Amino acid sequence: MVKALNCPNCAATFDPKDNVCEYCGSYIITPKGKQITYDSNDFKLANKKIFFREIEMNKNEFPIRSGLGNMYYSVTKSDGGRLLLTNQRLIFCAHAINLNPNLYWEVYLDEVVRTELGLNFFITQKIHVFDEEENETIFVVYGGKHWINELDHALNRIK
Repeated sequence: MVKALNCPNCAATFDPKDNVCEYCGSYIITPKGKQITYDSNDFKLANKKIFFREIEMNKNEFPIRSGLGNMYYSVTKSDGGRLLLTNQRLIFCAHAINLNPNLYWEVYLDEVVRTELGLNFFITQKIHVFDEEENETIFVVYGGKHWINELDHALNRIK
């Protein structure tokens, strides 16, 4: 059974299977599947608000890829949640089961200097994101090669 959610824009109840609020038309990115790649053409021409959890996308911002991921600190410490790549930024929101359930992290793509693929286990991979100040943030994700390809493609579009 799928629990109904409230739209972050108008607070109406919506079915998360639909992804669209029937009252205000907002698109809500809900946590479906391990990894999802979006068709940007579905969002470019639409005149509707887009939300990732309670976070409203900026003007002309649309999702590219989302998926399960862990913000990696060390072998013994990480926070699980969901990672979202848009054409403007990379966003991580922790899920409620963490010790730090309110963790929110973002970086605008124009602040990203480079990304690297790292190894982890057989089915997951680490992606390393470096900003202008050489801060490194590491995520463990499914399909790291796809994440790196999408990130690099998005970075090349803004530069």
